[in-house]
Formats: sequence, C-alpha cells, structure tokens
Amino acid sequence: MRMPVFSRLFTLLCVLLLCAGMNSAQAISGELAALEAEAQKEALDAKVQAILNHPPGVFDVEYADGQLVRLKIKGESEVSSGLGARGDRVAREKAERFAKAAFSKFLNEEVTVVESATEGFIIQGKDGTESAEFLEASQSTMVSLSNSFLRGLTVLIDHVEGAGANRRYVVVLGWSKKLVDAAAGAQNTLKDSRASGQGAPAAKPAAPADSSASPQDTRTRVGDLDGL
Repeated sequence: MRMPVFSRLFTLLCVLLLCAGMNSAQAISGELAALEAEAQKEALDAKVQAILNHPPGVFDVEYADGQLVRLKIKGESEVSSGLGARGDRVAREKAERFAKAAFSKFLNEEVTVVESATEGFIIQGKDGTESAEFLEASQSTMVSLSNSFLRGLTVLIDHVEGAGANRRYVVVLGWSKKLVDAAAGAQNTLKDSRASGQGAPAAKPAAPADSSASPQDTRTRVGDLDGL
C-alpha cells in the first residue's frame, strides 16, 4: 500500500535530520581530533626547542636508587659552506662525534661502573668517597664495556638551521640503561642464531645521505623522546 504524501515527506524529513546530525557529529569529532593533533604538535615543538636551546654536552641526567637510568647529550658543529652539498653531512658527523666524546667524558669523570652478577653492570654516581683501587677497577670495567655503553645511544633530534657562516648542525643523543639491556639481548640472540647456523649479520644503519635541499633550509627530525 502506498504511503500518503504527508507521511512520505515526514519520513524523508526525519531521515534528512538524522543524516544532518550524523554529519554534524562527524564534523565536530574531526575538528576535535584536529585540535588535539595541533596541541600535541605544539607541545612537541616546545619540547624540542627547549632541548635545542640547551648548551652542548650532557644534560637531563637521571638516577634511580643511585644508578644511572638515562641522560641526553647534545653535540653541534658549524656547517662549512665551502663543502657545498657535503657540508651538512660532514657537520652532522662532527656533531655526533662531539656528543659521543662528551658522553665518554661524563662516564670517566662523573660515574663509576660496577659489575653485578645479577644485573650485568651498574653505573653509579660518584660521591667522593671512592678509593683509588675502586676507581681503577671501575675504569677498567668501563673500558671493557665501552661498546655496550655506546649501544645504549639513540638519536633523539637531528637538526640543521641557518645559512652561510651561521649555519649549524645539532645532534641530540639519548642514552638509557633500558636501551643497553635491549641491545645486549638482541646481541645474544644474534650470537645464538649464528651458532646454530641461522640468520645473517644485522645490516649497519645507512649513513645520512647528502641532502639535495637548499643550504638555507631548516630541517628537524625527531626520534622517540618519550621512549628513552
């Protein structure tokens, strides 16, 4: 039986209102998501800028129960305009070497390393009461574990800015005991795999490629700042 015209119009109006409500809800939801994403980006930008404004060297050092847990290291280098397109890459390598040297200096001067039967090794802050024999043993342990310490480093921020003589490259590395432990676990797994004849050596990370961008560009790559 055919519905009266009025009933069909009323039904159509209800459908239109329902669709309009759904579209409005979707639009509002989309706007809220966009605002939230913008707020997160602004917060991240502010966090990155605060780190970039920090003087070069080791900072944000965190201890827990007397043990070193995590830290950040900033290295920077001027970009030589005479190197052309290679300038950024060479400056980046220098900045990273500076950061790693600052990290080594920190390990030598600010902390001691003690081997532990349960935790592998423990890095503690110096309190000025260590004996010469203890410090010598700590230094020996540190040298033997230097590669392990470096495996706990990760790039947090890779940044280049400025032009001409004012152009500079900044690399911020992060270190944590958690990353060292994870790298050690992966290394042991690889050794077991090789011993059983399975698996292949892990590929080395590719070196940063020369950028084809303009030497006046500002570029920032951000790693996992919250996962350190």
